[in-house]
Amino acid sequence: MALSTYCKLEVTEAPAEVRLRLHQLLRQIFSSDSVLQLITPDAIPYLTSYSDGNDPDPRLSALVPAFGMLHMNLDDTPASASVVVLLRPLCGVLAGRAQVVYDDLIHSREVIVQPSTDRRAGASDLDWRQTGCYYGKPPCRPRPFYEGKDVAETGNFESEGSCRKLYSTYGKKTLTGGLMALWCPHLICLGFHKIPVAEGRNDVFSAIYQYWEKPPKAVIYDFGCQLGSYSMSREPEFFRDTLFAIDEMHANGHSNCSQACYVSNYMLVRPHLMRVNSSAAECNNAGLNRIRKSISYMDQPHAILFTYMYVNAMNRKKERYAKAELERLLLDTTTK
Repeated sequence: MALSTYCKLEVTEAPAEVRLRLHQLLRQIFSSDSVLQLITPDAIPYLTSYSDGNDPDPRLSALVPAFGMLHMNLDDTPASASVVVLLRPLCGVLAGRAQVVYDDLIHSREVIVQPSTDRRAGASDLDWRQTGCYYGKPPCRPRPFYEGKDVAETGNFESEGSCRKLYSTYGKKTLTGGLMALWCPHLICLGFHKIPVAEGRNDVFSAIYQYWEKPPKAVIYDFGCQLGSYSMSREPEFFRDTLFAIDEMHANGHSNCSQACYVSNYMLVRPHLMRVNSSAAECNNAGLNRIRKSISYMDQPHAILFTYMYVNAMNRKKERYAKAELERLLLDTTTK
């Protein structure tokens, strides 16, 4: 259907901007990314309604930026009307395909090892000192084992997906473990855990699934293209409303990934994302490099405790700076 639309577009007389936006949408459809990266479950009923001849729902633009940018350039001219004739059946096909994939993920998901949700009798709240996993509270739920998806072998980066940047970054290097930290848009560290081998999708997925009662609305990660499909294939209902995106700094290295994975693509239709520093994690991880040499000479308990104290000092410094900035703004407003 997408190929047929592309061929018909070549003979239309649509304005150049409309043709450009439709080309962008079609390139995202032709990409090897999961259809759920482009069409989220929330967007399915709105696309179906549009394909049935109704006006597009205003919420659809924020859910599918490529469609939103295209529709913004349509007008009442016959040329634009011809594009709408091509667009409506295409939206119906995309909605149907996304629904089939989402339903299949739910029904084919099999958890073969489900740990007990009961905490061990007498378990200490300070277990993080031994485990190296600190998120400020006990886990909300255990991390299950998924049949056919979680395998014992590690380091098989050829099977990680179509993203060549992932392979070029990790596949050709013998990287040791380190620290996995999650950051909020205000540059505050929400938690961390020690990892024995090079950072992977499981580290991000497991941390969010175990310690977040509700998933974040957006997760910005340098390999968000692979993290989205990894998370949705395991917990599609939990992550159905979560946007997985690649930060602006790393987007250029993802030559095989479509713009549906770029956070800059969503910034065009979601104004609140414009205020988010998409490179916050990268900037703060650089700050963590200052203690790399120090903890390399420590045993595990001391390295964990030292990391905990350092992260808390970073957070406190950010809080004091934010408070000082707020007081300054309030003072400026009062004097005016």
